[in-house]
Order: sequence, then structure tokens, then C-alpha cells
Amino acid sequence: MLSPIRWVPVALAAALAAACSSPLEKPPIEQRYYTLDATRPEATTSVPRGADVVAVRRFRASPGYEGRELVFATGTGQFRTDFYNVFFAPPAAMLADEAREWLDRSGLFRAAVPATSQADARYALEGSLTAVHGEATGGGHQAVLDVQFLLLDIRAAETPILFQRQYRRTAPASGPGAPALAAGLNAALADILGALEADLAPVVNRPPPVPLAAPTVRAPGGRAGRR
Repeated sequence: MLSPIRWVPVALAAALAAACSSPLEKPPIEQRYYTLDATRPEATTSVPRGADVVAVRRFRASPGYEGRELVFATGTGQFRTDFYNVFFAPPAAMLADEAREWLDRSGLFRAAVPATSQADARYALEGSLTAVHGEATGGGHQAVLDVQFLLLDIRAAETPILFQRQYRRTAPASGPGAPALAAGLNAALADILGALEADLAPVVNRPPPVPLAAPTVRAPGGRAGRR
């Protein structure tokens, strides 16, 4: 027969084991994941490819939008993050991937590749994500997306900036929750990328400058010559 001194630890261990399996134990935290996914309208005809390659570099994000948690504006200059609803990857990284895929299908370039590609690119596209959040409007809700793009000619001397523009779009959200915000952000992203494609077209399709001819001078005896 067990002595009382030995019985106490055994009883205590049994009680602790029962407590660990109690139905009051907290369930594991579950997070829902969302992506930035711009739906591009399907072309009815084949799109001819451009002559040059564009490399899409890593996009940056402004402070407050670098993390994966969804962000909601709660007042003037005030925001909150949602720990339970998060992006599948940092939003700036997903934005860069979506921009590359969109431009690759646009036909403006021979290919749109990641910056790590060994392809001989003429252009480089950079981006900066300055806002990606939800906010309340007068009686409703909307998604806000703000992005800046730069296109550089990386073959030219001093790498000139050929194009620079800021795009800010809002899209209605059907409610205050995360699924409505994600849907609104995707609609705003498709709008921005469509505008970017239209604005880049005259830049990358611009013919190369014609070399200036040497000035014509009059040689002695009335004969024209080149200086």
C-alpha cells in the first residue's frame, strides 16, 4: 500500500494531466490569408511582342505597410492592423509579381522578368507601395491603393528615368471585413496596372532619336560641304 507521502505527487500529476486535457483549453489561433491578384481582361486577338525586355525590381513599401497584416484606417492619421487576417506574402512583393505578370502579357515588351533573371534587359521597373488599406466613407467602406512607378533605361548612360507616375485608386468594399477589403484592393490594383500599361505604351514604343546631321557649310568656291 502506498504511503500518504508518496500518494500526493501521484495525485497531483493526475490532476495536472486532467487540467491539460480540459475542454476549457484555448484553441489554436487561426489566421486567414489573402493575396493581391489583378484580373487582366483577356485579349480577343494575339498581341504582338515588343522588342525589349523589362526587369521588374523589388518593390518597396512605406512604413506601416511593410508587414503582412491587413490595415484599416480608423480616423485621421490613425490605423489598426488585423492580426487574424493577413496577406499571404508582404504586399509590396505581391504587387511586384502582379505588375510583372501584367506587363508580360501586355505585349509592350519581349518579356517582363524578375530582377534576378539573366535576360539582357533594356528597361528596369521600380515601384513603391505608399498605401494599401481599408477605410470608412460616408456610410460605406472602400479599399485604398497608392503606388508609384519608375521606368529606367538601364542601357543608356547615367540610367535616365523615362517615366515616373503616382497612381492612387479607391474601390468600393461591400463591408468592413477583410474579405471585402481584399476584393476591393484587387479591383483597385487591376485599375492601376491597366493605367500603367496605357501610360507606358508611348514611352517604350517611342522610336529612337534620329542623329543630328552635321551642319552644312559653304566651302570656298561655292561648294557645299560638311563640317
